[in-house]
Amino acid sequence: MCIFGFAQLANVHANPLTAPVTTTATPTPMRWVVNMGDQSQGTAPAGMLQTLQNTLGVSVRMVRPLLQPNSYLVEMQSLPVLGSLQTPQAIRAALQALPGVRFASPDIQLQRTAVPAPNDGAYSVNQASYMHTGAYASLRMQDVWEQTRGSSNVVIAVLDSGVLFENPELKGRLLPGYDFVSNVTPPTGTRENGTVFDSGSNDGNGRDPDPSDPGDAPPPGFNCPDGSTTSSWHGTTVASVAAAQSNNGQFLAGMDWNAKVLPVRVSGRCGIATSSDIVDAFYWATGSGRVDPNIGVNPNPANVINLSFATDTPLLGGGCAANDMVALAIADARARNVSVVVSAGNNSGGAVQYPANCAGTIAAGAAEQDGQLANYSAKGGSSNFLTLHVPGNNSGLYAGASNTGGSTPSANGSTAFLFAGTSFSAPMVAGAISLLKAVRPSLTPSQIDTLLRNSARPYPANASNSTGLFGRLDCTPTSCGAGLLNVLGAVQAARALSNPLPVANVQQSAVVASNGPFVLDAALSTNSAGGSANLTFSWQQVFGNPVVLAGTSTSALQVQSGMAGNIAEFALTVTDTSTNRSNTSVVRLANSAVNERTFTPSSTSGGSGSSTGGSGTGTSTPAPVAASSGGGGGGGALGVSGLLGMLMLLGVWRQRPGVA
Repeated sequence: MCIFGFAQLANVHANPLTAPVTTTATPTPMRWVVNMGDQSQGTAPAGMLQTLQNTLGVSVRMVRPLLQPNSYLVEMQSLPVLGSLQTPQAIRAALQALPGVRFASPDIQLQRTAVPAPNDGAYSVNQASYMHTGAYASLRMQDVWEQTRGSSNVVIAVLDSGVLFENPELKGRLLPGYDFVSNVTPPTGTRENGTVFDSGSNDGNGRDPDPSDPGDAPPPGFNCPDGSTTSSWHGTTVASVAAAQSNNGQFLAGMDWNAKVLPVRVSGRCGIATSSDIVDAFYWATGSGRVDPNIGVNPNPANVINLSFATDTPLLGGGCAANDMVALAIADARARNVSVVVSAGNNSGGAVQYPANCAGTIAAGAAEQDGQLANYSAKGGSSNFLTLHVPGNNSGLYAGASNTGGSTPSANGSTAFLFAGTSFSAPMVAGAISLLKAVRPSLTPSQIDTLLRNSARPYPANASNSTGLFGRLDCTPTSCGAGLLNVLGAVQAARALSNPLPVANVQQSAVVASNGPFVLDAALSTNSAGGSANLTFSWQQVFGNPVVLAGTSTSALQVQSGMAGNIAEFALTVTDTSTNRSNTSVVRLANSAVNERTFTPSSTSGGSGSSTGGSGTGTSTPAPVAASSGGGGGGGALGVSGLLGMLMLLGVWRQRPGVA
């Protein structure tokens, strides 16, 4: 789809992959975020509203304090009539000139960065770019998974439309999350030529602890600003690209087979999110900022944030100012050791859009399997942010989980489609980062940036989606970015850092239907040099109700019983006895009957060793029950055989028009 600014958003064109962007006049935002520097948190400084009203010449009301320290969302009750304040830029300048104001940012709307996939059933392989097919930009994910399939103590926060908790590709991998959409959507919305311009929650209420996706379709008879009329299930798709349940014989494989997903709902009707809601979501997801007692503290802080939204920012001169509220949120996230991945935008060769162009982000663009940039993708390098392009299939399409429900989710509608859009490039990068964190848990955002930049595959000749007199142009670091995502190269580089670590390559997390037994196989674990010698194994249950374990000092842990009604996590620490260095990864089992959003372990006994990012609110380590001699045997072995197997056979296309 085409991506636009604050309120007046143009409809998507009939052919969104090739049509030019339609620009519209940018209306003056009525809502602004004002940061008052080092004032007391949570309480507006005395006289602030009166000062704003005197400056603007109109009534101003307080909406709420943000979780970002010292930031307040205010709303003008009418447009200023003073002759010097007739443009948004003039309003911003006047607010920022006030004593004590650190910055003033418009509360702009951001649109999901997805475009409709073509209705063509000729493609039969969804995830060819994951395989070592000989194509230039192949990700060779099977080679990556032989080294690491991730760890459940890594948390990817997906700031999006919410998720479908019962989707089989996400079930067992989800944390409770939160819904940060603050504006309650009116029954219809503001109508202009059949288009809904008002956004909002679309679930009948405001903020609450339920990040389920109710659907983002407009009311019957209305169109969204991008032209869509049906729900996108965008957050479910994005989350599945990063971390779908894998090697389970259904639909698709995620990049990371073990990382947990923290769903943080920021967009409602028509896939529109406001920057003030996004900022609050950032601070809550990272466990930083001001604590709102009505929301509480996130018990599962994120290691990676994925934001698949973008817009143009004419109010900011087309860029991202250092004193912008989202830029500050990104900087504060990185200070908490959290990497931030943002979709670059779908402006058909235009510059990287906001907020992917803020300092410290990884801007994810789209490419085809041969390394050519997708026609719809944004591009452009910078010294302030890292731009990578991520190979999809031969047309720059990505496989993702979805639902067949047109407005609300269909109970039996779980499916997979092929999607176009940098919305889905971003979670591939987020998944790559979570794999790196499993290999080397201490990696900082700056180190991760360096690994991804230095390992990026160079763009091939004529890779740009801009053309000259003789066809497509070559890419340069300035015109396109650092290169093509190379997960295998980044993992190998991380393993080659000084003081190399062994890797506990636990198998995929899984949903189980019985009480047990199950076998968790970590035979692919490797020592510091990448071999199999001189390894010792130590398993421990770190979350959930106590279960009966055997084989805790072998590569194959036996979970003999205790999984009925349970979600349990098991940490494997491998030690290379030749270097005396250790590393730990976590794998998760979730019983299919458990509600992940409300599950809390019944036992709080046990000692140390809690799992970072455990489900629910429990953090104590349970005391596993020792297995009797000769126990176990039989049962469902959750092994690694097949890797993708039938996962790559699905070739499903979205059959209806609309936006993913």
